Amino acid sequence: MIYWAGEYCRGLVVNRWAAALRLSGIGFWIAGCIILGVVLGVWLDGKVGISPLFTLVGLGFGLFAAFYGTYRMLLPTLGRGKGKGDS
Repeated sequence: MIYWAGEYCRGLVVNRWAAALRLSGIGFWIAGCIILGVVLGVWLDGKVGISPLFTLVGLGFGLFAAFYGTYRMLLPTLGRGKGKGDS
């Protein structure tokens, strides 16, 4: 059984606030990666003069970084990161 609100979940004590902070951090990570990629792409477009090319490339890199970072952040939560240097 899975219990929330500070009770046991697969043998681990789950703190609601810690989980909420972790999820909000992941949300900020996703937004930051995408915004940074688009802003850098628009800046490069302005420097080079190729209008949508670097904006789309920056968006692609931002999306990739966002999803990869989210995956890496969720590995310990899902229990698949054990034994790879995670404490």
